Amino acid sequence: MSGPNLQNVATFLKVVDRGGFASAARELGVTQSTVSRRVADLEHHLGCKLLERTTRRLFLTEAGARYCESVRALVAGLAEADADLNDVRGHAQGSLRITAPLGYGRTRVLPALAKFSELYPQVHLQVDFFDRYADLLKDGYDFAVRLAEPQLTGLDAKPVGWIKPFLCATPTFLNSRPIQEIEDLESDRCLVQRTYAPRTVWSVRHAGVSKHLQIRPRMVLSDIYAIYDMALAGIGAAILPDFLVMEDLKRGRLSLVSSDIALDPVPIFLVWPSYKTNLPRVRALREFLEQALQSEQ
Repeated sequence: MSGPNLQNVATFLKVVDRGGFASAARELGVTQSTVSRRVADLEHHLGCKLLERTTRRLFLTEAGARYCESVRALVAGLAEADADLNDVRGHAQGSLRITAPLGYGRTRVLPALAKFSELYPQVHLQVDFFDRYADLLKDGYDFAVRLAEPQLTGLDAKPVGWIKPFLCATPTFLNSRPIQEIEDLESDRCLVQRTYAPRTVWSVRHAGVSKHLQIRPRMVLSDIYAIYDMALAGIGAAILPDFLVMEDLKRGRLSLVSSDIALDPVPIFLVWPSYKTNLPRVRALREFLEQALQSEQ
């Protein structure tokens, strides 16, 4: 038995994604009868019904749902293989799926990607900014900006700089809740970020001595921008990165909690799957971001 016609499979997926034969036909640039025939041919080949239609809606059968899940990755892989073949010929083109942490990503990476997109119009970017961990190999990412060196095999990494964190608050907050001992920070004074769990253990150096503070937070927030906003509002003290607070510290909107408190800088890495190292679009992005992000240091 020969395999299914790939055009029919792709048409079936387009019908599922667009929710109907008419909208799929418009996007594919063919008639609705052509779409119906392709799906019918696929169903005949498979010997089962994939789609059911009523007067008001279209829905997948149980077999259709299973088949859709099975072939979607295969069709996407074929499209990626085509792009990779063109890419290997020396042209930076195709798609790049990128992930970066929210704060650094929006503040530093996104402006760089705008310039990259102008230089490489044939490279189509899909960008996700979030602070949770993403497995590049399992989740299908081509590239990442990370605030830690990767520990998994199968990945290559390039350090490109550092983020300097500051423990700071508004002068008004520090006047109303003065920090007389470093342990004062542990009780109801600090803003804490949550990813999978609240980051309530803070490692600091106080007068040259390493300490681990067990923070009982005044407020727990889901992203660095929310913490920044609450710190500026005078709600509490927070650990905030240089790319957000340098201007506030210069202008006195925020102050260091104590000049005796220091925090270790956070390394910035570019990370990509090892097997994609030589793809021109990956190499182009790596070289571009290396120069762009290092220039921000």
